[in-house]
Parts: sequence; C-alpha cells; structure tokens
Amino acid sequence: MTNADIADAFAELADRLALTDEKPFRYMAYRKADETLRELGESVAVLSRDGRLREIDGIGPAIEEKIEQLLETGTFPALERAREDVDDTLLALTRLPGIGPATARKVFAATDHAPYDELLALARRGELATGNGVTRKVVDALASAAARPNGGDGSDATLSGVPLDPETGMPLPGPWFRRDQAHGQFDALVTAMEPIGAIAVELLGDYARGCEVVPGIDVLCDAADPATARAAAIVILDDRGYSVVAIDDEPLAIVTPSGMPASITIAHPDEHVRSQLVGPPAWTRFEREDAACAVAWELRDSVLDGPLTIADAAQLAPELIVASDIRGDLHGHSDWSDGRATILEMARAARDRGDEYYLVSDHSAPYAMVGGLDDTRIRAQADEIARVNEQLQREHETRQQPAFRVLHGSEVEILADGSLGLADATLERLDWVVASIHVAQRQTPDAILERMRRVVANPLVDAIGHPTSRRLLRRHRTALDVDALIAMAVESAVVLEINANPDRLDLDSRHARHALASGVLLAINCDAHRPANLDLREHGVAVARRAGARAQDVVNCRSVDDLLAARRRFD
Repeated sequence: MTNADIADAFAELADRLALTDEKPFRYMAYRKADETLRELGESVAVLSRDGRLREIDGIGPAIEEKIEQLLETGTFPALERAREDVDDTLLALTRLPGIGPATARKVFAATDHAPYDELLALARRGELATGNGVTRKVVDALASAAARPNGGDGSDATLSGVPLDPETGMPLPGPWFRRDQAHGQFDALVTAMEPIGAIAVELLGDYARGCEVVPGIDVLCDAADPATARAAAIVILDDRGYSVVAIDDEPLAIVTPSGMPASITIAHPDEHVRSQLVGPPAWTRFEREDAACAVAWELRDSVLDGPLTIADAAQLAPELIVASDIRGDLHGHSDWSDGRATILEMARAARDRGDEYYLVSDHSAPYAMVGGLDDTRIRAQADEIARVNEQLQREHETRQQPAFRVLHGSEVEILADGSLGLADATLERLDWVVASIHVAQRQTPDAILERMRRVVANPLVDAIGHPTSRRLLRRHRTALDVDALIAMAVESAVVLEINANPDRLDLDSRHARHALASGVLLAINCDAHRPANLDLREHGVAVARRAGARAQDVVNCRSVDDLLAARRRFD
C-alpha cells in the first residue's frame, strides 16, 4: 500500500465525518494526517515496519493504530463505520467545487436521496430543478461534472497551473507536482542515499529551470566510483520503499513512496552532465553555440519558445534577480489574523535571514473566517507594531543586532463590487496596502475585471496580491483577464505580486514576463503565516528569473525609505 493509498483513507474518513455534523476537532486530525502522509518522502509502510511511525509529526497512537490496520487489512473500523453512516452521494457532492457539507445535505434531502449518477444524468439533460436547497450553483456544478467523462470533481487543469500543449492547447498529461512537493521528495531522497557516500547531490531538470509545476524530479549524484554507488543506491532505495528500475547504464528510474517519478544519474564529477540534466531535451541543439553556456537555466525555455535570442538571454543572465537582492517582504501575516506567530517572532525571523523590513499585512474585515481586522483592530495593531519596533531598536543598540523595521499594512479584502474591506481613512495610515481577492471568485470575466478596475483606481492600493487567486493543482483561478489587469497596472502604476508560496506562484512566469515588458513593477512576497514560510522566497525568485526580472524590476529590492517614498499615493 502506497503513501497515497493511506492518505486517501484518512481524507475519506475526514470528508465523511464532516458530513455527520461532528465538531471539527473530530476530523481535522485526519485531514492533517492526510496532508502529512501524502507529502512524506519516506515510505509509511517501511516506517511502520521499522516501528518509526511516531517519528512523523502529528502521528499519535490513534492514527498509528489505524495505519497499521490499513497496512494489514486494507481498511480500519472507523472508516467502515463512516462508510455506513454517510451515503456515497453526499460524499460525491462535497467533492464538487463550491459545494460544502451543509449544501450537500440540503441537496440530498431535496432530491429524495437520489444516487449521484442520477443527479448527474438529470443535470446533463437540464432536468434538475432548482429549489428546496438545490441552487443554480449546484445545478451548474453537477452539469459541469456530467460533461466530463468520469463525472469528476470539477478540477480544471488548464486553470490550476498544468502546462498546455502548444499545438492542441490541451493540458499536458500528468501527474504534476508543486515545487515544494518536489523539493520535499528530493530532501528525503538525499537522506536515504547518504550511505552511498556521494560527493554531491543536486536537483536539476524542470525544477532548476524555475518551472511552477514539475512532472517529477531529475537528480544528479556525483560519486568517485559511480558503479559502486549505483549498486548501493539500488539496494538502499529498494529497502526504503522506493520502486526502482535499473537498466544498464541508464539513469535509475524510481518512484518515491509518495508516488513522484524521479530519475537519478550517478556520475563522476568530471563527466560534465549537469547541463544535459537541466534540460529541456530540445536545448541540446544550442549546446555548440558559444553563448549557450552563459544562458541562465531559467531562461532556456524562453529561448526555445522565441521571446529571447541566445545572445539576449546570455546578456540578461548576469542581471537576473537573486534572493539576496530582496531586502524585505511586503506581504506577511501574524497571529492577529491567521498567522501562527507574533509580530515580534515574525520580525526576528525575517531579520535573522538577512532582511531589513517585514510588512505585517494581516487580512482585513470582513474576511471573518481568518480573523480579518476592522478599523478598530488596525489601530490597536499599530500600537503593538510601535512597541515591537522599539524592542527591535533596543536589540540593535544593545545587542548589535542588525537594524530592522516592521511596517504596518493590510491584505485588504476586495469585495464582490470592487470596494475594499477597510475605509480609505484607515488605509491612509498604513505603510503599504496589498489588495487581494478571496471571496466571490467565480464572477464572470467582465464582472471581475470591472471589480479590479475599481481597486486599481484607488491610489491607496499599492499592490495586487496573488492576482488570479489560483491554488496550483488544487483550485480554479478566477476568470480575470490578466493582460487587461497588466494594462491597468501600467496606467495606474500599481505593483503586481509574484506570490512565492509554491501553492500559488501567482503571477506565473508568463504573465510576469508580460508585466515586465509593459513596464509594471513586481513584488516577490512569501505571504508568510509562520517563520518557516520565509524560506519560500526561492520559489518566487525562480519564477521571477524565468520571467527575466532584475533587481530594479522588483520593489522590495529597495530600501525601506526608497520604497515608501515611491508610493503612488504621493504622485
């Protein structure tokens, strides 16, 4: 049984329990187990075999027992009870986009407990009537699902980050993985292969070229004796639960315990195979050109696709932004909204990694689900930020800590009509305002563009956060015409964000490239909710480099004084 199989069982249990009106604490542990096990680099079966399940963060005795029962019998009693208590139709309804447990229960009752296949058939024929809890949204969701061959869950790869075939415009076949998933599997692989005595292990391929999603990982392992290291790796990886295919002298083809494909090349350092493993395969036709070796990995696809020539890419490469160019984050959270650390803890973490400032931009009202701040709480937060800055200044003067400043901002909610969640009088008091969409994400293209037009026209809005609101491989992006947003940003001098969270990476590199070519300035932000999230910056930088961004194109490469002096509210 794979990690994904085990994770699926806990996801199903959580979904079914959510439909029984149980308190969230009863099933949130199972959701957490699902996420943890799905991302785990090591084999859950091997960890169980070795008695190490409890080493996994969040796995206690109750979940450990269920995992062991799954491995032994393929199920466990709590899951079987939930399957008896919750009809499969209810479960299927909740897997449609925008349909939660409460709505699913209303639909189930209003349709006299009709099977899911019957609901799909009615929706396909246009015979599913609204009323008694069956809303137009529900009908549309079922009709959309019915239009797909498998009556699926409503996900649309074209809107969630999967690359498109340039000839057909259709999503390229998967599976696909986020950058953080790829790096997590790479880290686990490096740990597993430590006994072979590699000189160095490097993650190359699509990841190294800054791609937002990847089909797997390409790993180069330098070893003094490649043949011996290869033989040892095969034995070790097989024992650790990896699926390994070894053919002659070809790279090892493996599948990690979480189901991610990987290719491992074990070579002597003198063999010079790095460039080949970075790819893409078509790049080999440029290898003999003198300037090819000077092209940054992230620009190779732009050369292949045509926006850049070899000479242009080679000239641009030394100017590309690097993570150390960024002097502070302009979109971050604290425990005042949905963050997991205090303002002081976030500030110290940012200072420790070399930053000069950190913008506290907690969610605004009326986004109550994440503790959005209203005008009164914004004023109270300003007092705490003042106290934190005083503390940081004392640490600078008495402990020789680097100078650091906490800025006060807001991730202000863009409401359905384009108005903002805070009054202008409140926004005027803030250092930097990021406006983002979290609600009414399924508006028509015209409606959402007009909504954004109103936001961009407000000079108190400094930047647009994660402009398409996408969640890579998880959730639809909005219908926003990003090219039209870029045109508005040019006219109004508003900053567009590359959100570095690998769950978003929004703007993507294609739109970021267009924005740069149009003269729009960017911000690269971690959208940090805890100190560890500050390490996500590398993903945003990779996307920016892929777009051809330089330090002068990114506003948070500026000093805090230069940043604040250039705000458009003072134009």
